[in-house]
Amino acid sequence: QLFTPALASPRVGQITMGIAGRCRRCCAVVEQVGDGFLRHAGPFYVALGCSLVAMVAYSLLFVVLPLTKDLHSWRGACTFAGVSFVFVNIGFNYLLAVRVDPGSPVTRDVQVLCAEAGAAVRRWCAKCKCPKPALTHHCSVCKRCVLKMDHHCPWIHNCVGHGNYRYFHNFLFWLWVGCLVTVWHT
Repeated sequence: QLFTPALASPRVGQITMGIAGRCRRCCAVVEQVGDGFLRHAGPFYVALGCSLVAMVAYSLLFVVLPLTKDLHSWRGACTFAGVSFVFVNIGFNYLLAVRVDPGSPVTRDVQVLCAEAGAAVRRWCAKCKCPKPALTHHCSVCKRCVLKMDHHCPWIHNCVGHGNYRYFHNFLFWLWVGCLVTVWHT
């Protein structure tokens, strides 16, 4: 006889659902532990990021460049100023990516703009009990909804969203330029 799903034992389906349920619960526990770790280790990552950038900037500006360039000449002074400009931009954009709020739909401005536009809110966050405009997601680490959420970055201990997206990408760009400058001068 041919095997058909109607002839399958109901016990097989129950076992499969039981395993899936256990796996789902186990994954939820692992996710909660990871989110808790990121929530508490975030300030350490920010301090580590600041210290790494500061260490590279110091060693390049005050150790490598004085040994390889004559900083008292016009060309050496311009090189020092250019490298300083790159590292100031790295630090400035990093600090703004860390400190600027990524944006949240619970602020009154966002709710008023949605109401004025006549946009019917189709989605609500079950955890925050707030409207979720397009591209808004709930961050399990920050425990809030973020406008235009890209991701939660442990290196800035913040979500990358509408408010700090520009600073985060500028930080990445200037970090890339800083890496090129460092490789060029060493």
